[in-house]
Order: sequence, then structure tokens, then C-alpha cells
Amino acid sequence: MKHKYATAIVGARGYSGLELARILLKHPHAQLTACFATDADFALSDYLSESAAAAIPVFAMLELEKMAAGFHTVFLATPAEVSMELAPKLLKAGAHVIDLSGAFRLKGKTPEQTIALYKEWYGFEHSSPELVAGAHYGLVPWSGPANKAGKPSSSAPSLTANPGCYATSVLMGLLPLLKAGLIDTRTLVIDAKSGTTGAGRKAAEALQFSEVAGECLPYKIGSHQHFPEICGYAAEFAAQTIDPLFSTHLMNTRRGIISGIYARLASHVSPDTAAAQLASAFASAYDGYPLVKISALTAKNERSELSLKKVAGSARVHLRHKLVGDKLYVFSLIDNLLKGAASQAVENFNRLVDLPVHTALTELEGIL
Repeated sequence: MKHKYATAIVGARGYSGLELARILLKHPHAQLTACFATDADFALSDYLSESAAAAIPVFAMLELEKMAAGFHTVFLATPAEVSMELAPKLLKAGAHVIDLSGAFRLKGKTPEQTIALYKEWYGFEHSSPELVAGAHYGLVPWSGPANKAGKPSSSAPSLTANPGCYATSVLMGLLPLLKAGLIDTRTLVIDAKSGTTGAGRKAAEALQFSEVAGECLPYKIGSHQHFPEICGYAAEFAAQTIDPLFSTHLMNTRRGIISGIYARLASHVSPDTAAAQLASAFASAYDGYPLVKISALTAKNERSELSLKKVAGSARVHLRHKLVGDKLYVFSLIDNLLKGAASQAVENFNRLVDLPVHTALTELEGIL
């Protein structure tokens, strides 16, 4: 396969947009042809060391609609309200859209319910609930093929909603447990922590070094927008209704997410056989998926296995688990800018054009 698909990034100056550009510049079947930003007075090579970055033009957002028909896929690394406005125009122009924001993730059973969800959790009126209903939710590998025809896509343009960073971390660790019926969901607690880049590049007092240093601060207590996303896709992918205690925290590190998922075993699961069932559940869920590493925790390896340094800069998910009697502890570690955003968007592009999902991603290892 020698063909290269023309791609563009909107919001290329943000953290996720830059990571996405870095990956696409080295992708064997993607041709990054343009970037767009609100303030286009910069060069991609100002931020990226790859020599190919100097050749990529950066345009003002006003040029996007005029050029949209020339792209196979447009990646939106933009705020949700901006993605909501741009996606319909890009789809109409014939481009596939992979949206890294939350604009198309929350699905109600009716358009009215979708609008209500966005009002409650994102605080804006959604103008295209019909697009939300038809969007692919791109949690790889749970989402299946983006192109159901089973061949490189040249048909109607599609919209993919890239999952949220917390939702990705949590669901990757939680779905195998739910699918296997291993836990009592009434006891479920999720404690998630992220580096500061998860909040984006915008200036904010709460993100200043002097505010974050030395802290691990809970935020959006009981109101984080990834909560309904986690619950909704637990129902879709595992046919389980959950209502966990869910908390998010800001850590004084640049990148990485560690989600602690805690629950008691379901009453029908014996602690004597639970370890084998747990290993089987994870192995079955991720058989053939190369971007996950799974291991059991012991007293000797806890410190080395629960390491954000080992996952930062990588497209992989690290899943660690431990049983203590009938109590189950699972930890899911990802890089919030990669599996939580840019590299998963590339996985969704690979799905779209029927490439192995890990194409251009396995070489991403280590801290940048």
C-alpha cells in the first residue's frame, strides 16, 4: 500500500495538535498537507524538531472551508464549541472528520436528550444532535472498524469522536471487568489523576507553576464531563449500568494519567479463582491489540509497574491489577496527550483506511 491520504490539523498550536502533527509527519500513509490555527502567525517548525515540519503551511481558520474538499481527513484539535461548528461544514465538503474534543461524544436516546446532556455537562447548546447520533466513538480497540465496508474509505464522509483522556484511561481498565461480570458495580470507585497538559495550553491562574507545584488538587468534583461518557460507553460496550464515585485530580507533572479503579468482587466470583478469571478477562479483551501492557502487581514490582515515566511519550496503555481478598485494585496509565488524544486519533485514522491500528505508533516510546 503506497497511497498517502491528504490530512489537515485544525488547532495545530495546542499540545494535542502538535503531538498529532509530529505523528502524521512520520506516518507512512498520511500526508500532512496543512495546519490551521486562530492565530496563524507561526511555523510548525517553531515547535517541532522534525525537518519535515518546515514544509507544512499554516493557514488562518478563515481558509479552512475553502480548502476542505482537498483533504481526505481533517483532525479537529479544537474546543468543543468550535468543533461543533466546523464538523458539519467539513463533512459537507466531503472530508472525514476525527474530532479530539467532546463535541460529539455524549449520545442521548433522542436529539432532545443529547441537547440536554450537553447543556448539563458542557454548558452549551448543541446545534447538531443528529451528527452526535451518527458519530463513531473511537475507543480503540473496543470501537471496531470505522469503515464497515472493509476497504479503504472513499464513500460518504464519516465523523469520529475521539474519546476523552480520562474516559480512555478508565474504560480501558474497566470494560474487561464489566464484560466478564467480575465486580459488584455498586462498590465501584474511580480515582483519576492527570498532568497539567490535560487542561490545554490556555493561560489560567489555576495552571500556573506556583499554583500547581507541590499539589495534587481535586477539581470538578462530581461534575466532570467525562463522567457521563464513561457511564454511557460502559453501557454500550459492556451492557452494564454503572454509577461510580468518580474523582479527578490535577498533578504537578506535565503529562500522564493514572486512574485507580477499585471495587469488590461480584458475589458469584470466588476469591480463589478470581485471579485466573481476571487474567483471562484482560487477555480476552486485548487479544491482538499491541498497544497495551498488562501485568499483576506484587509487593516487589508495585513501584516500577505504577510508573507514569514509563508510559509518558508512548501510545500504549499500561494496565496493572491486584487482588486482596475480595477487593480488586486496577490501575490504568496512559499519556493524556497520546492515547488520551493524538495517538488514539491516529488509531482512528488507521481504522478508517483499514491499516493496522498501531501503524506509526509503536515507535513512540519514552518521555519526550
